[in-house]
Amino acid sequence: MGLTSTFTPAELTVRGQIPSRFGPPMDIYTTPITPRENTLRLYQGKTPMWPPFAMGENTDIMVDCDPENVARSPRPEGTPSDTPINDGYGVDWVYVDVVGGAMVRPGNPICPDIEHWEDYVTIPDPETWDWAGCYERNKDRLTPERAVKINLPGCLFERLIAILDFSEAAVALIDDELKPSVHRFLRAVTDVHKKYYSLCKKWFNADIVNFNDDWGSQRAEFFSVDTAREMLLPYVKELVDHVHGLGMYFDLHCCGFVENFVPLFIEAGEDSWGGQPLNDKWKLKQMYGDRFIFTDGPKFTPGMTDAEKDEAIADFFTKSGADNRILLELRDPALKAKVYEAGRRNYDRLLAEGKVIF
Repeated sequence: MGLTSTFTPAELTVRGQIPSRFGPPMDIYTTPITPRENTLRLYQGKTPMWPPFAMGENTDIMVDCDPENVARSPRPEGTPSDTPINDGYGVDWVYVDVVGGAMVRPGNPICPDIEHWEDYVTIPDPETWDWAGCYERNKDRLTPERAVKINLPGCLFERLIAILDFSEAAVALIDDELKPSVHRFLRAVTDVHKKYYSLCKKWFNADIVNFNDDWGSQRAEFFSVDTAREMLLPYVKELVDHVHGLGMYFDLHCCGFVENFVPLFIEAGEDSWGGQPLNDKWKLKQMYGDRFIFTDGPKFTPGMTDAEKDEAIADFFTKSGADNRILLELRDPALKAKVYEAGRRNYDRLLAEGKVIF
């Protein structure tokens, strides 16, 4: 078995399962190459033998010695969900069971004046965290077969929101008098994340790090492209360069309708983006697919027949998935076998047509 292997049904033999961050675990098949090798082929600009599944093929690690990850996670059994936990920057978070996520404790923001944020905000030092303990708690999950992906919580703009609240953070990005203070703050946060990424590489030999910063709502971006370029892009690019210098790839989580920011993502050197389906991934793939990795998948709706599901899969592989160079979004593990087989047969077509990038 290898890069010239054509699909056989024996590949669908299940030889294990891996937990998924959302929903039931995903089956692990008897693939010609390991999921890690397949994922890295995508990031290296080569043709994967099947589109890598964005969830359920990597070893996803949340750094549990990071105070923010603790603050934004469900509370321990027996502890009220609204128990506030400090995130290391001085912000208290409470967990909201009904939405399955955490929010800053309602009330006055910790920083009433961004121009004097140093008086209110604590800057954490990741080097003081219990990385050895975190490694011990996660080491049994590590395997050469799967890429290691480290998921980080809110980064630049989200960090500004956490200390100021949303409206004040948005104003601070465009107020000429406040911009110098915002830059001082983002400089400090960027330095924290650079240390963070270095420690992710040291302790887990991570392949991919995920940068989480939402820049849009359901309808539009939170701020202009010019504002993003001036206030955020320099720090993002610095982080991307740092991550690449460590031998890792940079995956972006940025929710909302943010299509206009995609050229900035590319300019910063980011490798991939798991944007929401409200963005036109097919259009974006046509425009930028030679320079950027998108997350996309077949469009399934409740109540579809098997024939309709097959049609949705076929449609996907004539569009975004035609070159297999896509991170595959699939929330229903029951459909993984169908989608995997379609991806492998698509690779066979690319191989026969001489279009595989080795």
